[in-house]
Amino acid sequence: MNITHVLFDLYGTLANSRLMIPCYTRQLGRVMAARYGGSPDEWSGAHQRIVADWDSYYADLDLAGDDGISDMWEGMFRTTRALFRLAGRPEPEAAALAALSRELPYLATRECDTLFPDVRGVVERLREAGYILGIASHATSQQSRGTLEGGGLAGFFAGPILGPDVTGHFVKNRDYYLSAGLPPERCLVVDDSPDGILGAKAAGMRAVLLNREGSPPDAPADFILTGSLDGLPAYLKPA
Repeated sequence: MNITHVLFDLYGTLANSRLMIPCYTRQLGRVMAARYGGSPDEWSGAHQRIVADWDSYYADLDLAGDDGISDMWEGMFRTTRALFRLAGRPEPEAAALAALSRELPYLATRECDTLFPDVRGVVERLREAGYILGIASHATSQQSRGTLEGGGLAGFFAGPILGPDVTGHFVKNRDYYLSAGLPPERCLVVDDSPDGILGAKAAGMRAVLLNREGSPPDAPADFILTGSLDGLPAYLKPA
């Protein structure tokens, strides 16, 4: 293999969503209280209510459709606006609210260390071996950067940070990956979901499926890692 770039999925691959949800809620409460008054608990409680009713905010939006990116921004605007209503605070004007909706995922993740225990060692080994590391996530690029900062790994990722806001695609299809502008044959994608594997293969990239728990999903991966990322360096540089 002549791989130079390794693109990691974020949640489920590098970061544990189960840890991120409560930390995100706490940090959001602190950020909002500092900016708009009230207590962190009031804002955190508002966010918890939004999460519990999340689907209703996106019910008429189609993130996989032709207007998926516009729909993604609209959904983020709606949930951010709802924070003020549920916290009983006056909301900013529309332009300021839209800007906040795009900034908040970074602000709420940059203090959260939610990495799986195996991630740091593997990332350090790959960086030392000369691989250029990047991210390919459904999260926005700013949220991905915040998550990497929270885990103390932002400095290890010199490659592209791909998200819907960068690629113009919410679905991880062929065009999503090709938007990175990298030679496909030099890229390896590591993902825990079939859509990431399918899109990477369609783009001409190699793909490793990470199966952290349970049975591996059906996906045309070149290799399957079971339980952790620990076997990735050996796969890239076999003895």
